[in-house]
Amino acid sequence: MDRQQIRLKEMPKVAVVGMATIDYLYVLDSHPAEDSENPVRRHTVVVGGPAGRGSITAARLGGGGVGLYAMCGTGIHADVLRRELTSEPLELVLFERAEESQHSAVIIAADHGTRTTIWTPQPRADLAMLGTLAEAFTGADAALLDCTDPALSKAAIESCRKLGVPIVIDTGGYKESSEEFLHGVDYIAAPEKFFTRRHPGEPLDRGMARVFADFEPKVLVATQGKRGGVYLDATGTHRYRAFEVTVEDSCGAGDTFHGALAWAIAAGAPVDAALDIASWTAAQKCATFGNVGIPDHVALKQFLTEQR
Repeated sequence: MDRQQIRLKEMPKVAVVGMATIDYLYVLDSHPAEDSENPVRRHTVVVGGPAGRGSITAARLGGGGVGLYAMCGTGIHADVLRRELTSEPLELVLFERAEESQHSAVIIAADHGTRTTIWTPQPRADLAMLGTLAEAFTGADAALLDCTDPALSKAAIESCRKLGVPIVIDTGGYKESSEEFLHGVDYIAAPEKFFTRRHPGEPLDRGMARVFADFEPKVLVATQGKRGGVYLDATGTHRYRAFEVTVEDSCGAGDTFHGALAWAIAAGAPVDAALDIASWTAAQKCATFGNVGIPDHVALKQFLTEQR
């Protein structure tokens, strides 16, 4: 990051469209064996999903200015999701469908730090949601999308292009269904496994070069967790740094990274600074249990001041 002061837009508008879910986190001594009883050492309930946690991250960093547009089912899990989301500085628009709401149980093994996720799917976007996308993106400084619902992703990208809104997309793991709509997306951010699955047997730099040539983004990012990551743009390949912390809970680190990246792009940060902000934000989340460590705008200002 440039050590000179970075001038960022106050409370930029970010429109987040995709999956929001409720996560029930349980820390056990180790992963459970068959037909065993396992005491829970710690537990909490948090908002998860690429759009859910990503929108919370962007909203906290900016002190507001973020809209979340997501499908939601009905029942107790939907009630918990709404309760948790309404406690955040979000403009919340949930489109209800009469089916079980998405939720996940995340088992974290204290002995190895690994996790197992048991999840239920989100309701798919309906015509009511698709019909509001132009309204969702109007006036936005950036959009954060995911690839969990191909029809929704495709429609959201088309809407952003018509309105000239920069797009940041969280690919998640590689999905063949995303091939039809990733072309020309401004900022594609993917975990390293996206490239190894799309181009098995090839080194990361080669896989990234092929993805960059196929989809022609402005910036292509490969996240590598505690190693930082790599990004590719018209000037070549570059690395961004990781921020060392004692990891308490890495669940949702990617969602946090993407939310912070979208916020920083919306605020006008150059790419290297935006990735520094995203990497730092994800590290702060990992240093605590649940979402409590996702920093706010006060902590962000302090971080930026220290980088001068």
